[in-house]
Amino acid sequence: MTDVPVRIEEERGVVSVTMSSGANALSERLVEALRGAVSRLRDDGAPPLLLRSAHPTLFCPGWDLKRLAGAGYDDVRRFLENFNALILDLFSYPGPSIALIDGHAVAGGCLLAVACDFRVMATGQPRIGLSEVNLGVPVPAGSVEMLRARLSPAVVEEMLFLGDGYPAQRAAELGVVQRAKAAEGLEAAAAAEIRRLSGKPKAAYARTKAFLFQGVWRRMRNVGSEADAVFLESWFDPETQERLSSITHALGR
Repeated sequence: MTDVPVRIEEERGVVSVTMSSGANALSERLVEALRGAVSRLRDDGAPPLLLRSAHPTLFCPGWDLKRLAGAGYDDVRRFLENFNALILDLFSYPGPSIALIDGHAVAGGCLLAVACDFRVMATGQPRIGLSEVNLGVPVPAGSVEMLRARLSPAVVEEMLFLGDGYPAQRAAELGVVQRAKAAEGLEAAAAAEIRRLSGKPKAAYARTKAFLFQGVWRRMRNVGSEADAVFLESWFDPETQERLSSITHALGR
């Protein structure tokens, strides 16, 4: 892991938020760093935000299972609350946000990408999808509300129930990403979309986003402890714990 889990760099009015925490598994440290970056940018007037990864093959593989597999109930509950807050922070960011996906975006990593307004993904090896059901847990309820707002009902059901990942072309067909580009053209494609979105009047963009999604944001905030308790019940189910143990053993815990 690098010393700085998130790098923030500004160029020509666009701010890159680069996950630089090794393989970018979502640890408490990385989640808090991402929340801090989004909060800081919001306070700075919500400039166009480009979310990306420094890892050559991973955008984000989801939660850091190696750290969380042995965590107690209160620790996992706290992490879940913080993760839910991160997804809402990014989804409700007033300015334009784009995810540049040049590596795998799995589970929580997929949710991070979908929380951005626009998603550009590299063709080839990278896959994007929600694998939570394969582990034995549901996608957190607040994120399900976001998925319903972003994607068609049939696509949401397929992603949630099958737990498969999609290459960029298929993800674009389903609307999970808006652009599928060869890796060498990904930067240019993301830059073009940033220019297009950032050319809109800022206040109008922010208010349009609020009119479109403020009801969803409210529902995400109101999901509350009952839904979290259901998730945690699944997390600590013996079968799920057995799967976690197998995964972390394979990862070399």
